[in-house]
Amino acid sequence: MSDPHSAPVPDSAWAADAEARARGRVEVFNATRPDGLDGWTMDLRQYEVLRAHVLDAIDELAGPDGTALLRDVVALGQDRYGRHELFPGGRLRNYVTYTKVDLEARGEIERVPGSSPQRIRRRAPEG
Repeated sequence: MSDPHSAPVPDSAWAADAEARARGRVEVFNATRPDGLDGWTMDLRQYEVLRAHVLDAIDELAGPDGTALLRDVVALGQDRYGRHELFPGGRLRNYVTYTKVDLEARGEIERVPGSSPQRIRRRAPEG
């Protein structure tokens, strides 16, 4: 796979994520790290909201080419969840960005190579 941000991550990352989920957390994946982990966890409820947001926002914002600008996905997340009880600080930029990196490593979305500003899309199923 040519994109270093995309899956796969080692089995040990998936095992660490399973342990974190048992505690109500999610290990944030990062495929550019040797162990596949970004080094911190996120509350499972926050993660589930933002995972759904990133995937839904790509669908909502995508042009005919199926891609969405990352900055628009982030801005929409801020608009939707900036006052949500799960995000008491009210700033969503890092939450959305880290969730995006995680979803790349999990193989659910991908960056559009060479796009500037960065564009993302759902990853086509393999097979």
